[in-house]
Amino acid sequence: MKFFIVIVGAVILAFVLYKSYKKWALGKIFQLPPGKMLVIDVRTKEEFDRGHFSTALNIPVDMVENQLKQLEPYRQRTIVLYCQGGVRSAAALRILKRNGFPHVVNAGGYASIRKYDANPSF
Repeated sequence: MKFFIVIVGAVILAFVLYKSYKKWALGKIFQLPPGKMLVIDVRTKEEFDRGHFSTALNIPVDMVENQLKQLEPYRQRTIVLYCQGGVRSAAALRILKRNGFPHVVNAGGYASIRKYDANPSF
């Protein structure tokens, strides 16, 4: 029983530390100068039109593979991906990594990055 409690406690602690680290890391990423970072919203156009990060490009996840040539100039920049909850941005991250984009970050959902937007439009 004690072993189980220790394991559960360790898992909870790891989760809390991970969440804290992710928040800290996103803060650091969004401090990069605009020329060093590209933000891509991988949600649908309809979702994008309801509210998005002010500097984001809208490339729905199902179009990322088709847009690789257009993204080529940004290969050495940090590319920050987001969607509604992090699942589609994770899929887009895998596509970009598989195609040799080295600096790609899954920021998760739009709600988690809105606070970093210097010029919110919505």
